Amino acid sequence: MVKLYLDEDVQGLLAVLLRAKNIQVETTQESKMLGKDDRQQLEYAMKTNATMVTHNRVDFENLFTEYIEKGKTLQGIIVLIRKDVYQMAKRLSKFILTPEDFKNRLWYV
Repeated sequence: MVKLYLDEDVQGLLAVLLRAKNIQVETTQESKMLGKDDRQQLEYAMKTNATMVTHNRVDFENLFTEYIEKGKTLQGIIVLIRKDVYQMAKRLSKFILTPEDFKNRLWYV
């Protein structure tokens, strides 16, 4: 199953809701990554084989393009459209695929 790493701009309640659906989630707060820049967040996600989940579309689109052009392997990035946290949890939990489905992909959910 996919492991998700939630960027610090994603509500912590989302992690609680996803865990209730047996989805493996780690937050920036739990990983002691609060205040780190987007590149550091993505590097941490890569190091822990997690799919990055963020609301920060522009910066992560740019990082995604840069990393793919350099031939780096990503466990994927999900740009989560801001909605009510319960709606986001529902959409994201229905979207979860296998880790291979996310590798080197950028998804908009």
